[in-house]
Amino acid sequence: HPRTEEEEAKTNNVWLKGHTDFGSISILWSQPVAALQIQTREGKWRWIRHMENALVVNAGDAIDFLTGGYYKGTIHRVVQPAVDQRNYTRLGAFFFAMPNDDIKLVPMVESPVLQRVGIQRRCEDSEAPTMENWMIARTMSYVNSKLKSGKEKGVEEEIVHGVVIKHYN
Repeated sequence: HPRTEEEEAKTNNVWLKGHTDFGSISILWSQPVAALQIQTREGKWRWIRHMENALVVNAGDAIDFLTGGYYKGTIHRVVQPAVDQRNYTRLGAFFFAMPNDDIKLVPMVESPVLQRVGIQRRCEDSEAPTMENWMIARTMSYVNSKLKSGKEKGVEEEIVHGVVIKHYN
């Protein structure tokens, strides 16, 4: 359902705030409608350019946990398409891959690569959630969460299983 111009102005044309997905990787079919953006390391939003018959692959929280921060979750958002694309029909095909439910989300310390570059833990190993716990907590947070302003401009935060989760405006 299209939003009114007033509703779009209230959200600054953002349909889904910047976030990371909670699984390991998310795969989506590239669409000719410009609406998906990723945040660069410098904090700038960049459009994902459509490529015919291509897939977009985003890293998620589970990869971040398991690689000790070597691979960061892709911060992405959905915004209102450009004026000339607003009446296009969109059909999304998404696949969310995740580790098995019982996998504890701790860094793979036996990895020689991670040993060489250093491991960043998002929480203590003893407090690390399983994939099932993380998925449930992140999903429930969309329903129950009370976001608080973060230290960074335009960022709201919540705590899930002792880990700070950021939502980007």
